[in-house]
Amino acid sequence: MSKCRKTPVQQLASPMSFSPDVLADIFELFAKNFSYGKPLNNEWQLPDPSEIFTCDHTEFNAFLDLKNSLNEVKNLLSDKKLDEWHEHTAFTNKAGKIISHVRKSVNAELCTQAWCKFHEILCSFPLIPQEAFQNGKLNSLHLCEAPGAFIASLNHYLKSHRFPCDWSWVANTLNPYHEANDDLMMISEFSN
Repeated sequence: MSKCRKTPVQQLASPMSFSPDVLADIFELFAKNFSYGKPLNNEWQLPDPSEIFTCDHTEFNAFLDLKNSLNEVKNLLSDKKLDEWHEHTAFTNKAGKIISHVRKSVNAELCTQAWCKFHEILCSFPLIPQEAFQNGKLNSLHLCEAPGAFIASLNHYLKSHRFPCDWSWVANTLNPYHEANDDLMMISEFSN
């Protein structure tokens, strides 16, 4: 018998319960992607420093007003108990349930929002070069990687799709000892 717990059947929202405008907005958000290609001369080149940041500074009053308004609201939260605040934000974050569902349904290691984000990117775009399959070798460099969710996500993707390549990775982070990083939830060795 499998030790994996089955997730309870949950009431799913039917697409028919949303207005056509909301459905169009959702489709537009999920269809958004950008493609970048090398310039015609096959050379990447930064613009001349004399050509960039040449405009005078412009204040965007609408954004400054929004910033001030958000800071006023944020200041109202300083006397709240942290555990009650976390409970409230967990309750109001509807996307938070996705992570636990993914963790249980695909047995994802170190499953976080970043894990899910990177897995979606891997499934949506051809990021892994064909040379990796032809040569049987994939090297990856991960920047600002603590606690290691992108590495875990790429590992899961490679294993679950049975890609025939030896994978070597190197990672760094700004401060792996930061108090927000749980030592028990981090990949302790940042190269393999």
